[in-house]
Amino acid sequence: MWVKNHYETSKHTQLIGWFNKEFVLTEQIDKKFGKILRNAYQNRTKGDYDAFIKFDKEVVEDMHKEMIEFIDQVGVMLKR
Repeated sequence: MWVKNHYETSKHTQLIGWFNKEFVLTEQIDKKFGKILRNAYQNRTKGDYDAFIKFDKEVVEDMHKEMIEFIDQVGVMLKR
């Protein structure tokens, strides 16, 4: 999708911002997927940089389900 749309960046935050601008704000994708992406990035950052961070099993399972849904939706978008 990013290559298809000729967008390149080395920054996660820029990519998330571009995704929201191009797909969420234009209603090509439901806004819940923008939230899923933002939350995934925030949790990844916490896991990498916060001291003594711990995610409960239920939280991780919920994040996993959301990411599967996100990936599936991106797959649908790529087929358009």
